[in-house]
Amino acid sequence: PDNLKALFRPCAMMVPDYAMIGEISLMSYGFSEARPLARKIVQTYTLCSEQLSSQDHYDYGMRAVKSVLTAAGALKRKFPEDDENLLVLRSIKDVNLPKFLSPDVPLFNGITSDLFPGITLPEPDYEEILSAAREACTELRLQPVDNFLAKVLELHEMVLVRHGLMIVGEPFAAKTSCYRVLSRALSLLAEGGNPTEVKINTPTLNPKSVPLGRLYGEFDPVSHEWSDGILAVMFRSCCDDTSGERFWMVFDGPVDAIWIESMNTVLDDNKKLCLVSGEIISMSPRMNLLFEPMDLSVASPATVSRVGMVYMEPSQLGWRPLLASWLEALPPTVSETDKTLLQDLFEWLVEPCLFFVRKSCRAPVPAQDINLVQGLMRLLLAHLDAWRVAEVDQSRPVDSAKSADVLTCYFLFSLVWSLGCVVDDDGRSKFDTFLRSLLQKELPAELDIPGAPVLQVPPSSRPAGAIKASKLFPAGKTVYDVAIDCSSGAPQWRDWMSTICAYSVPKGARFHDINVPTIESVQVGYITDVLVKHSVPLLLTGNTGTGKTILLAQRLNELPSDAFQTIQLSFSAQTEARVTQSIVDSQLDKRRKGVYGPPYGKRAVVFIDDLNMPQPEEYGAQPPIELMRQWMDHGGWYDLKELFFRQLVDLQFVAAMGPPGGGRNHVTPRYMRHFNQLWLTDYSACSLERIFSTILAWHLADFGGDVKATCSKLVACTVAVYTTISAELLPTPAKSHYTFNLRDVAKVFQGVLQSSPKTIGGADEMLCLWQHECRRVFADRLVDDADSLWFTTLLDSQLKGAFNKDLATVTGGTTALYGDFMKDDSSLYERLPGMDVLTAKMSAMLDDFNAVSKRPMSLVLFPFAVEHVCRILRILKSPFGNALLVGVGGSGRQSLTTLATAVADFSLFQIELSKNYDTTAWREDLKVLLRKAGEMGESTVFLLSDVQIKDESYVEDLNNLLNAGEVPNLFAADEVSQIAETLTPVMKQEGAADFSPSGLWRLFVQRCRANMHIVLAMSPIGEAFRNRLRKFPSLVNCCTIDWFTAWPADALHTVAHSYFRDVEMEESTREAVVKACSFFQVSVREASQEFFSELRRHNYVTPTSYLELLGAFRSLLDVKRSEVSQAKSRYDVGLEKLQQTAESVEGMQAELIELQPKLVVATKETDELMVKIEKDSADAQQVRDKVEVEEAAATAKAEEATAIKVECEAGLAEALPALEASIQALQTLKKDDITEVKGMKNPPGGVKLTMEAVCIMNEVKPEKVPAPDGKGKVDDYWGPAKKMMSDSRFLQNLMDYDKDNIKPEIIEKIRVYTNNDAFDPELIKKASKACFGLCCWVRAMEVYDRVAKDVEPKRLRLAKAEAEFAEVSGLLAEKKEALAAVEAKINELQAQFTAADEKKKDLGQQVEDCSQKLDRAQTLIGGLGGEKDRWGASSAQLGEQLFNITGDVLIASGVVSYMGPFTAVFRERVTARWIEYCRSEQIPCSSPFSLGATLGNPVKVREWNIDGLPNDSFSIDNGIVISYARRWPLMIDPQMQANKWIKTMCAAPKTAGLVTFKPSDGDFVRSLENAVQFGKPALLENVGEDIDPVLEPVLLKQIFKSGGVDSLRIGDSTVEYNPDFRFYITSKLTNPHYLPEVSVKVTLLNFMITPEGLQDQLLGIVVAKEKPELETEKSALILEAAGNKKQLKEIEDKILQVLSESEGN
Repeated sequence: PDNLKALFRPCAMMVPDYAMIGEISLMSYGFSEARPLARKIVQTYTLCSEQLSSQDHYDYGMRAVKSVLTAAGALKRKFPEDDENLLVLRSIKDVNLPKFLSPDVPLFNGITSDLFPGITLPEPDYEEILSAAREACTELRLQPVDNFLAKVLELHEMVLVRHGLMIVGEPFAAKTSCYRVLSRALSLLAEGGNPTEVKINTPTLNPKSVPLGRLYGEFDPVSHEWSDGILAVMFRSCCDDTSGERFWMVFDGPVDAIWIESMNTVLDDNKKLCLVSGEIISMSPRMNLLFEPMDLSVASPATVSRVGMVYMEPSQLGWRPLLASWLEALPPTVSETDKTLLQDLFEWLVEPCLFFVRKSCRAPVPAQDINLVQGLMRLLLAHLDAWRVAEVDQSRPVDSAKSADVLTCYFLFSLVWSLGCVVDDDGRSKFDTFLRSLLQKELPAELDIPGAPVLQVPPSSRPAGAIKASKLFPAGKTVYDVAIDCSSGAPQWRDWMSTICAYSVPKGARFHDINVPTIESVQVGYITDVLVKHSVPLLLTGNTGTGKTILLAQRLNELPSDAFQTIQLSFSAQTEARVTQSIVDSQLDKRRKGVYGPPYGKRAVVFIDDLNMPQPEEYGAQPPIELMRQWMDHGGWYDLKELFFRQLVDLQFVAAMGPPGGGRNHVTPRYMRHFNQLWLTDYSACSLERIFSTILAWHLADFGGDVKATCSKLVACTVAVYTTISAELLPTPAKSHYTFNLRDVAKVFQGVLQSSPKTIGGADEMLCLWQHECRRVFADRLVDDADSLWFTTLLDSQLKGAFNKDLATVTGGTTALYGDFMKDDSSLYERLPGMDVLTAKMSAMLDDFNAVSKRPMSLVLFPFAVEHVCRILRILKSPFGNALLVGVGGSGRQSLTTLATAVADFSLFQIELSKNYDTTAWREDLKVLLRKAGEMGESTVFLLSDVQIKDESYVEDLNNLLNAGEVPNLFAADEVSQIAETLTPVMKQEGAADFSPSGLWRLFVQRCRANMHIVLAMSPIGEAFRNRLRKFPSLVNCCTIDWFTAWPADALHTVAHSYFRDVEMEESTREAVVKACSFFQVSVREASQEFFSELRRHNYVTPTSYLELLGAFRSLLDVKRSEVSQAKSRYDVGLEKLQQTAESVEGMQAELIELQPKLVVATKETDELMVKIEKDSADAQQVRDKVEVEEAAATAKAEEATAIKVECEAGLAEALPALEASIQALQTLKKDDITEVKGMKNPPGGVKLTMEAVCIMNEVKPEKVPAPDGKGKVDDYWGPAKKMMSDSRFLQNLMDYDKDNIKPEIIEKIRVYTNNDAFDPELIKKASKACFGLCCWVRAMEVYDRVAKDVEPKRLRLAKAEAEFAEVSGLLAEKKEALAAVEAKINELQAQFTAADEKKKDLGQQVEDCSQKLDRAQTLIGGLGGEKDRWGASSAQLGEQLFNITGDVLIASGVVSYMGPFTAVFRERVTARWIEYCRSEQIPCSSPFSLGATLGNPVKVREWNIDGLPNDSFSIDNGIVISYARRWPLMIDPQMQANKWIKTMCAAPKTAGLVTFKPSDGDFVRSLENAVQFGKPALLENVGEDIDPVLEPVLLKQIFKSGGVDSLRIGDSTVEYNPDFRFYITSKLTNPHYLPEVSVKVTLLNFMITPEGLQDQLLGIVVAKEKPELETEKSALILEAAGNKKQLKEIEDKILQVLSESEGN
């Protein structure tokens, strides 16, 4: 980029003077003729660059010169006395000759002979190394061909002078054998005692089979720990080796800049490997680096110049050395005569056949000549089992008399199925004719041309010349139609179909289990069996639908499980080598250290489907293929964790693939060379009819005769339809999914086989079902009406030709749909009733779904939608049914799939994207899905839309699911065990016998495929859809495609009627509006096409846009009606008030004149009454003063009495409760209680104490008794007490005790007791319950007496005070009566005065009101008189606006919904069409239409302008669209106008503060969450053409209630939604291409600058520069004017509000 380039200082480099450098170097090496020799070296390279061919591996730069100089220096030191010209010539040839192609060698020799005339190089002595090389060839079973040995010597010379070298060449050029022979030869020399040689080790690595991070090493992205790479470990171990042996590190793989650039420091003179970790490993002197690429087309010149080159060509060897080695390796039981026969056959037939296949036939998958011959040898060897048996078991010798015939037949058979099986169908017929003419020993015309090989017909004296004509291919059939049968000893040619038993469909078979054999399947099955059993890699190639996968899978499954293990892989565009390796490794066991393979006794067959699908890297390599080649060439691959070489044994590969093209890629010939190729021709019409006639006849066995009769014709019609549509409807960029194959034919019959005799009563019904299935399979993917009409015509012509019936007759003239969901108690696949009944049924099912779903759907079901639901249901109910729904975003793909799933009673599974959703989360979701379907057996629909595909690896996994029903290595070992444990009872229930882990896993996969239906919702817009179909063929092959076309007119009308059902308008207007909405949708679609053709800008019209239009119109119409009518009403009321005011002025003036005299009279009467009231008030005041004095005295007496009374009551309040308590205690006592006390012989102290107190209270005398100590006598009350208690009225006497007159001496005695602690009622109670009550009574009497003595004097004072108060009160009452009479008179006078005064005030107020009203009226008329005309005009204008409101709002809704992406010119063009249409439909609307006039608010617009919105109508319209659109805006804003406006408009004082972020910000989701939660506006800047899926809930406003509050789920977080939140998105892209999936979620707005806006901004810039004071003044004036206008509008609104809200006058 320029901004980066500007930071660097450029420096030109000169091309150095090679001759001067050469001269100096040669001089330093001791050359005396340095200058002429240096010039010759430079001239050699100059002439080579001009005259030789241009090849990627040719280099004539400074490093090439340097290598010659180095070699010359070495020779000078070794042969100092030799001719210097000779030394330089030899060094030039040694360094350069090995890299030249054979045609360039003579030219090079000519150049050197011209530059070094007369100098002949002596032949060097290579005898020692040549003999060692020949011995090595013998060991390695190779032929020591001269050309090959010459290359071995060249490689040896190159190794001596260069530490880095490349062996370049096509496959079969013997590159690998070359370095292996040389290394073995040098090792043999070392073993033989040659002191200059040591043993050679060749550690080998294919650098493209290993991820780059594991090649050199990498830092862990999380822990940042360094882990070594395989190359680094190998390099280090070679450097550190101390054994003295040499190491040639071989890099056998493509050389490209991705990995080779890191080797530059090793390949130049530094010889150091520099790792990212900082480690530098120096190369040891005993090391060489060998690179073995096929070519250097993507290698940089820097790499090419650093290495020595040895170029090898397959043409220099040919196939004959392979034949010689193969003949040597035949079993010894094959006689020399038989070997001669075979050699003659090869020489006679192979070369002509190769020439013919290359020149006259087309091979869809190219193969090399030597590869084809190798395939012939392998296939022929696979048929020589009898000779192998004879070698082991001598009792079963080969019949030598028949061996020649058998070998000849086997050779011819193998020739056909090796050289002749790689051509297409047309080529096979040509090859048949050609081979037959060759066998007749004739010269075919194809060989009678220049350049053709010479036909070497063996003479009759040779074994091959004596071939009997009877042993040649039989007449009447092609060479491909017959097989060789030697079971009887003598070879016989038999028809392929005669080699198998007759086939009949098993009873109760399922459609997908039926496999009808055909000649093609028998041929392929035989070849597959033979090659697989003999460990020959097999590659089946053919077009889609030729049964490659099924045939191979079937054959592999039929292999004996005790001898074979099958590993199946399916490649796709995103397949990685790492995953492929892990899949294979996980299926192999460890044999011993470093050796892995299947269980002992078994051979693992790895089946790779879609071999050529892996997408090539930037430089063309395919890592998964290179990984497989690593095993094919070197017997294993490297463990990516432990970094050691895993040798894999007992492994074999078979593969299948389609021809290159359409997403399939060319596979490197270096890998293809290992396979025997077999091209599967497309099934012939005869084979197809045989297959499907067999199946259909089996199904129709129980049907009526007329239905059975349709069988063969139906099959023929289906094949004809398939053939025609495949030939006519070819894929194009816009119709990339128009690829048809035999799977589609099978799907037609799969649908037909769902019928039953109960639903198909006659031939016409069967034909109707057939045409329905053909439509579902073939026509549902068609993208336009023209193709659909063509297909309908095709069906009609087939029906007429075969059955003499037209399509209308068969279908009854209506759309025929089939399904099994109409009857709840039936699962019959039958014709569905009319669309009305069907729609009602669907609506009922939708209601049922919404009643129980957490995500109810608001759908309007019209025929178009119902038909799509039926299509999806048909797919879901089909075995292994998967759907690819193609349509733009918002076309209803997901909603209708959800409904179809509910109707089918399946469960729906979808992934939920979050900000942290990655491949791990995706894999976890897949586990849940597969266990649900496979383990639980639950019928599940997996719905995935293309916007949810965050990584293409998701599609890779889907490709595997569609193809095989599983994702390799998805489940961990413990999860597999859990699944096996769950499925064991299921396996028993099904009666299966294979309970091995592999058997249980197969059951799991089968259940997954049966119960899981994948529905992919994809958009056809853009490159992604096309690329995915190309990269992942299963998306088409394994899915039924349903193309969602644009909604038809009836659909648009139905939805609009549903939306406008409740909108208040006349029926005729409603119908016109519905039509207008449909017209808007169609017209914008056309305008979008014009938009693209004129401006190359994309805009997509989706059903979502239409729904936005309907929703906007419905919501805006009522709002605008209310606004306009309310505004008009205000003006009308204002005008009415002004009119009323003018009329009221005259009346108020007359009323004012009449009121003046009345006011004077009322004033006089009031003054007279006031004088009288003042006199009477003075008399009354005297009486009032006397009464007040006496009243004060009475009050004092009353207060005194009250105080005494309070004191008495306070004292009694203390005594009375105790008294009451004692009485209650006495009342609880019974006679028995007293008797109990009385009966005590020796009462306790408490009892005696209590009875003493009671006796004292009752004045009972004590008895004198002897004292306890015997001295004198003491008082004892117990005897008297018992007597006292014997009185029957004892208790009653206590209750009636005269408590008010207790003697003082008694109280004095009693207080001795009450002060005694022992005389406590609680203590007494413990001794006796009766004494407790008596104790309480004694204490109460003492308290009462004490209080009563204190209260009695107060009582006497109280009585006296009350008497005095009564006397004073009597006198006071008399005085008050007199005062009341005086006051009553005064009050009467006062009332009269008040009435008179009120009358006076009322008259005064009336006069004042009248004056004020008069003044106000004159002010109102004077102030608003000028507004009267304007208000009248405004009212009239609003009236007109109200009349036009329907059309204006309709057009405004259209602008808001559709016009955002368009430029101003297109907006005007489209709205003009709309206005014209509305008028034609009698919809009233304004002309010219203005969005600002309809929806704009002038005050708001002025605020926008102040905030930076350009002041042109286009930008203002954009602002209005933003404010009214339901979806958040995405603004195309290359000039950053919208960005600046949003930032100013949403700045902190006006809002809660704008949150700004970019998609590249790491924490932008957190910023968004905060904005949503706190109600801040958010601005997402610099978005590209894709929007992060994590924003989807925000864009779609997926608000839900959580804990009673509105919430929004963003990624993993649930955030409270604040209604103040606003979201704006801007893009700097000038012409972005937003796909429908994006545009349906946002309101797209074109904010590119307009000429008016640009002019205004440029003027502002110029003025700001030239006269900044004017710019400042202008800004201030704009702000002031805007403020004034806003204030004026507010004042007018206030006046009108006051006038309209005022009531009365």
